[in-house]
Amino acid sequence: MKRVAKNVVNFLLGMLTVTFVVILVGNLWKMYQSTVQHSKSPSILGYSPLIVNTGSMEGNKADDFNVGDLVVIHKTENTLNLKKGTIITFVDPHSESKALVTHRINRVVTHDKDHVYETKGDANNTIDKGVINPSQIIGVYQLHLKGFGSKLMFLQSPKGMLLFIVLPLIILFGSDYIIQAFKPKVSKHENGQTPNSVMSN
Repeated sequence: MKRVAKNVVNFLLGMLTVTFVVILVGNLWKMYQSTVQHSKSPSILGYSPLIVNTGSMEGNKADDFNVGDLVVIHKTENTLNLKKGTIITFVDPHSESKALVTHRINRVVTHDKDHVYETKGDANNTIDKGVINPSQIIGVYQLHLKGFGSKLMFLQSPKGMLLFIVLPLIILFGSDYIIQAFKPKVSKHENGQTPNSVMSN
C-alpha cells in the first residue's frame, strides 16, 4: 500500500514538474521572440497559439470561436492564393498598437495580377475597414480549443502559478520530510534487539 502511494506521489510530482518546465520554457521562448526577434506571434515549428479577446468570431460554424478560446494559426508564405471563407490572422493596419485580428476572408479583390482581401468577423454586421495585403497576414487558422485560452492565461498568472504549480510542488517535495517527522520512532527492542543488561554484584 505504501509503495502504491509513493508511486502515485512520484507520478504527480513528475507531471507537475513537466508542466512547470513546459510553461517556463514557453514563456522564455515567447519573451525571446517578442524582444529579440520582435515577433507579433511567437511560434513553435510555425504554429502560434493566440488567446481570443473579443467576440467578433462568435457564431454557429464549426470554426467559429469565442472569448477565452485558444486559436492555433500556422505561419505560411503562401498568402497570395487564399480563398474566400479562409480565416486569417493579420496585423490591423488601422490600430496604433498593431493589434492582431483573426477574421474570415469575406471577398478576394483582384487588381490586375495582384489581389487583396476584404475581411469580416462572423459576429460583426459590417466588413472590416480597408483591405488586407498578403504581406500583412501573420498566419492561417488551423483549429481552436474551447475555453483553453482563459485557463492558460490564469495558469500563467502569478496566482495561477502559485496555486497550481508552485504550491503542489512544495507539498510533494516536502511530503517525505513530513512523513518522516511524524513517523513513530522504532526502539531497538522493537527491532528485535535486546537492550544491554545491567550487571549487579
